[in-house]
Amino acid sequence: MDLQQKHESKRDKGFTLLEVIIAVAIMGASMAILLGSVNRNLVVASKSKNQSIAYSLAQQKIGEIELQGYPQVGLDQGTFEEFPGFNWYVNVLPYDIEQLGTEIRIVMVDIAWDEGNQVFKVATAISNYK
Repeated sequence: MDLQQKHESKRDKGFTLLEVIIAVAIMGASMAILLGSVNRNLVVASKSKNQSIAYSLAQQKIGEIELQGYPQVGLDQGTFEEFPGFNWYVNVLPYDIEQLGTEIRIVMVDIAWDEGNQVFKVATAISNYK
């Protein structure tokens, strides 16, 4: 084996600096994309969780109002002890339907939470018809 063949065989055994730099750049870009995707998924999961909690709390608050009977017109608000950061707002409005001979109360419930000033709204109607 002559000197030129030894030199060529050494060159074939490893990577050049340029190849290593390109590989590291590709891996770095891939990691940045992957981490960005994971972060977005965590944000979406957190929002989804809070919206589910707000939906359940709104249903709970509507149930409480219905159990109390025919609600009085007015505004009310409060917090949920078991869910810090979640607040409720209730607005009860009169709605008269002369054709039925009864009055209906429109009950609007807003559930708000601290994260991003989010609000979940739900409404129902309660009648005093007996």
